[in-house]
Amino acid sequence: MCKTQCVLALLALSVGVAHSWDIAVTSGDRLEFFLSNGTKSQTEESQFRDLTLLAYDAVHNMLLFVDKQSDNASIFSFNITSKKYQSLVAKKAYENIQGLAFDPVKGLLFWTDTNDRSIYWISLKPGYKNHLYGNLLIKMDDELPRAIAVDSCRGYVYWTNTNVKKPTIERALYDGTKREVIVDNNIYMPVSLAIDQQTKKLYWADDREGIHYSIESADLDGTNRKTLLTGIHHQPNTLTVSKDSIYWVDWGFKSVWQLPKNPPIEPEPVQISSFPENPFGIAANYKIEDQIQGIEECQALKSLPQNNTEISDSSNVPKDVGLFCVHGTKVNGKLLCKCTLGYTGDRCDISVCQNYCFQGDCGVNDKGKPECRCNAGYSGQRCEVNECHGYCLNNGACSLNEKNERECQCIGDFEGSRCETPKVFTTTTMPTTTAATTNSTPSPTTTTTTITEAPATAETNTSCQCNNTDSEDEPRSSMSMSSQSAIIETCGDGWDSVRDPIIIILAIICSALFLACVVLVTKILQLKKRPRIKKRIIVNKNVTPMTARPDQCEITIENCCNMNICETPCFEPRSTIRPSLLDSKPGKEEKKNLIANMEYPDDPY
Repeated sequence: MCKTQCVLALLALSVGVAHSWDIAVTSGDRLEFFLSNGTKSQTEESQFRDLTLLAYDAVHNMLLFVDKQSDNASIFSFNITSKKYQSLVAKKAYENIQGLAFDPVKGLLFWTDTNDRSIYWISLKPGYKNHLYGNLLIKMDDELPRAIAVDSCRGYVYWTNTNVKKPTIERALYDGTKREVIVDNNIYMPVSLAIDQQTKKLYWADDREGIHYSIESADLDGTNRKTLLTGIHHQPNTLTVSKDSIYWVDWGFKSVWQLPKNPPIEPEPVQISSFPENPFGIAANYKIEDQIQGIEECQALKSLPQNNTEISDSSNVPKDVGLFCVHGTKVNGKLLCKCTLGYTGDRCDISVCQNYCFQGDCGVNDKGKPECRCNAGYSGQRCEVNECHGYCLNNGACSLNEKNERECQCIGDFEGSRCETPKVFTTTTMPTTTAATTNSTPSPTTTTTTITEAPATAETNTSCQCNNTDSEDEPRSSMSMSSQSAIIETCGDGWDSVRDPIIIILAIICSALFLACVVLVTKILQLKKRPRIKKRIIVNKNVTPMTARPDQCEITIENCCNMNICETPCFEPRSTIRPSLLDSKPGKEEKKNLIANMEYPDDPY
């Protein structure tokens, strides 16, 4: 007996550990459970496709969520203890559920429909008859309701309005009365909302303009507003609160972040977990006793039995409800559509002609199969074959004529219906007469053969007859007609009116440039020649000055080899000669002597 009790105790302990979790997140088609340190505790995979919003009922230990891709229902419940799924609200053809909240005291489930600009509700109390698509609570005009939360202790429902022209946070009683705006200033797009009974606070995430965001709080009536965190690059989507922390889903980083309820002055959020795809909904495992301890208004919530799994089965949506067959009819009692001819898919919403014909119009035959009527120039079962493709050879251009027949426009030296034949150029020659005679022995007969070419057509290029030397071994008179035809050859194309003038002009320019270069080189070589003194003059500083000794000259510079006449000190102008020597004209004679002693070297400097 003791062993049996021990085994049952261990089994109960293992079940409790397996079901322990702090936060739950919807991601794709999975429900994932995590501990507060980010460790994944378990994962629930089901037949669902695209799970979004998530809410938790601690009284019934139940999760409520939205599946956007379900065929017959949109809102479901999942009992964590019994692992039972139940459909609650039938799916509309046009809906966008953005907020979900549940009050365990009244057993009321609330949600927002942004497309319909409305708030709906149903009761999960046993025996209550709900409308399959929910009961309307509030219908709005300009507001866009998104996030929603309930105050189970005081009977209020809260929601956010994300119309950026005038965003607000509002509340009303469960019956829709006493509606009021509690926050309407310094707010941009409040995307998520949560209520904490323990602190009597309202928490929300504001996706501000640009890359900014904030996590804020206020009293339940909107007073004592406080900003807990501001930052950039985060994109908060949904938010929840636990006993000690605030958690939110961030689409910017595909992750879940955590922040204490009472953060320091400059807080830093902690990343709990990341996901391969964007998570959507989040819910915290917030026990009832932790929420209502010491709160007088929550006596009704405190008196509820814990882990009560009693949910109205009348809320279970039939399988065929909410299934819309777009082009077909529903099969009674089954989640199945019978499609009309030309349509397919689970809801008969896909046309068989969709993207079927490439270049043509699609129709449906009497068997429901697609058929194509191809456009001109295309063929094939799906009009995928271009009839002009590869038709014209040798780079010819294909087109359709008035009769939708293919025609080729040939380029280059090709012709034919498909540009497959090279063009044949004919030549025109002067009439030629060949007489075969023999000088040594007269031939008894004289044969004269005349080869005359046909006149050239309009397409024939200009040609000439080329000379050909007759063979010495064979007289021209004995040549056959084919041999003599071979003598005639095609000459060049002759004068080109565009090409040849350009070539002549370029040749003239090149010649002129060459002559100019020759002249310039010659001038440069002449300019580099400088006179050189070929007679060495002995300089003596102890004798009379140069003007008194005309046969010598006094030079005081070190090198005068390359000095010209004007720079030579041996040459003095007439104005510098003493008057007593004017009659002998020493300056003129010295200049002549210098010029006579100059020579021009062969190698220029």
